[in-house]
Amino acid sequence: MVVEQPPGKTWMDRFQALFEVILLAGLISSLLASLPFTMNEAGRESLFANVRVLSGYILLESGITFLLLFFILKAHREALRDFGLSWRRWRSNVIWGLAIVPVLFSLNLVIALLFQIFFPTHFMDRNPLIDLIRTPQDLGIFVGTALIAGGIKEELQRAFILRRFQSHLGGAGLGLVLWSTVFGLGHYVQGAQGVIAAALFGLIFGIAYLARGSLIVPVVAHGAYDTAALLGSWFFSSPR
Repeated sequence: MVVEQPPGKTWMDRFQALFEVILLAGLISSLLASLPFTMNEAGRESLFANVRVLSGYILLESGITFLLLFFILKAHREALRDFGLSWRRWRSNVIWGLAIVPVLFSLNLVIALLFQIFFPTHFMDRNPLIDLIRTPQDLGIFVGTALIAGGIKEELQRAFILRRFQSHLGGAGLGLVLWSTVFGLGHYVQGAQGVIAAALFGLIFGIAYLARGSLIVPVVAHGAYDTAALLGSWFFSSPR
């Protein structure tokens, strides 16, 4: 019996995959989303005026990313279940996601201690974005924004990019290292400490996704961590 082999990937397939990765990487969506908020003298600094403005920008950027992803998947007749959005084994995947959260907090603590000891000029004891939260309403808005943009958008983005690398661009391992680096650099507003932490978090989310083959794990881990971090900062930090 002759087994028919799937067609090999052509250079055009690889170029198209690379184009789609760049399209979903956030550069275009960030540029488009920033336009309504930066058409004044303050420019990009106006994005950090308050929680409502920043959340509006982040949610708009997420919406553009969702649209781009929708059109790409539709063009290829792909579905989100092809990228691990499935309720199969959902209980164990939720448990795995929650189990990662203490690891993230521990890692964040270790990174903070290392920066405090070896790079004190770059040490940050608070996330500068959290300082924008001044009222309970701000907190609610930011938690919702973090769940949509971090827990959902960034993990869909990561899954898509890793799968494209896995099938067309040199393997999931290469994609994991490259995208974790880009993910970390995307948090530059949080300083060098935030960049390192985000890159390592991205690596953990990516490994969890590839190991379990499910989007539920990183979505739960990312969303739970962001929510716990925001609530913890609000209720247990020093008074404003």
